[in-house]
Amino acid sequence: MAALIDKEEEIIADEFGVTIRQALQIIAYAEKQCRRTQAEIIASVIGVLIRSKNIPVMVHALAIAFGLDELNGAHSQAEIAKKLGVTRALLSHYVVGWRDILEGNVAAFDCTTFRKKNETRQTYKKVATNNVVQAKKRKYEHASKLQTGQG
Repeated sequence: MAALIDKEEEIIADEFGVTIRQALQIIAYAEKQCRRTQAEIIASVIGVLIRSKNIPVMVHALAIAFGLDELNGAHSQAEIAKKLGVTRALLSHYVVGWRDILEGNVAAFDCTTFRKKNETRQTYKKVATNNVVQAKKRKYEHASKLQTGQG
């Protein structure tokens, strides 16, 4: 009930055992740090977009990373990729890259629309590097070389 009537500085003062004045300084410091982090993230986004050779794919991947993909009426990354003339894997790769940039130094950013959560990345990495998958990959590469006359 107290959280409904207490001001932010009162809650922080209670939680950290500091004065109201110190709590206000903590709030100001946290807001300054938040703005600095936001500015660094925006600078990173702009830098990536400026260097990009495929702006439409990068912008769509950024929208997906932000969770804005549903605003376009799309139902999946595969649908978006098809519309853009790229593979779903490429689009997904860019989405993961954007997510890494957007989370900055705060791993709490994890918008999960149309993609895996951060925690599942390790699981998929393990699956992609297991012996069975690697053997199938070598077999596929060997078959491809034979078809092109390189094997």
